[in-house]
Amino acid sequence: MTTVMVPRYAELEELDTPGNRILMAANGVWLEVCRAWLYARVLVAHPLRIPVPYGMIHEELRFGFGKLPKAMVAQFIEQARVRSPNECAAWVVWNQRTDAWKLMMLTETSVGPNHVDVNLATLGEDEHMVMDLHSHGLSSAFFSRKDNKDDRGEVKIAGVIGNLDKPGVTASFRLCANGVFLPLPFESPQGREGNT
Repeated sequence: MTTVMVPRYAELEELDTPGNRILMAANGVWLEVCRAWLYARVLVAHPLRIPVPYGMIHEELRFGFGKLPKAMVAQFIEQARVRSPNECAAWVVWNQRTDAWKLMMLTETSVGPNHVDVNLATLGEDEHMVMDLHSHGLSSAFFSRKDNKDDRGEVKIAGVIGNLDKPGVTASFRLCANGVFLPLPFESPQGREGNT
């Protein structure tokens, strides 16, 4: 991963091709991530106590597709209710060329009320896995140690849906950016705020 010193007297040129880089700035060390569907700049280390000859930058989070389709999350919740109390998993995939979305339920190799192991799907040309969803059946939504380990090297939005036996599910969503996790808000498709 490349390291770039943020210029003090000029604008930083954003990364505009898929990749990652470290940005050294007066206000800390930052991770910059660029994908077809995402541009993110997040703080990973606080600034040094000594003055450094770098410029300042700020946090940035932009999606290349506009808003996430709530319908895909609603479809996943319905699929997860059918499979409950067992867990299940799916990807929400965006096609960069057509701007179309689809929900891909992942093939399970082992499943139960407290786990789901899956075969990862193969994506077509111009397709990007944007969201990685899994359910917790009757349990509440949270990210486990296994989730943290699995998500560490990924760039995606991860989501967990729980309490599928109740009218209002619980949910936790986060942006995963190579080991940096940023909590994201969740508004349930039924219009009630989910737990995040």
